[in-house]
Amino acid sequence: MKLAERIRKIKIDKNLTQEEVAFKCNISQSAYSQIERKASKSTFETLCKIARALDVSIIFLIDIED
Repeated sequence: MKLAERIRKIKIDKNLTQEEVAFKCNISQSAYSQIERKASKSTFETLCKIARALDVSIIFLIDIED
């Protein structure tokens, strides 16, 4: 599974909206949407914020095994 798909799936599984995750990450909803749609590359710092917002480890989020 691609990173953007994984982020979206986790967000949906946790019943969160893009707005809620973006708020927790201190980024705009538009920026978060671009990450989820693969329209924007993310910095490691942003990925760490997303992992925290989704309450998962960064290792789980990026799925190094995949």
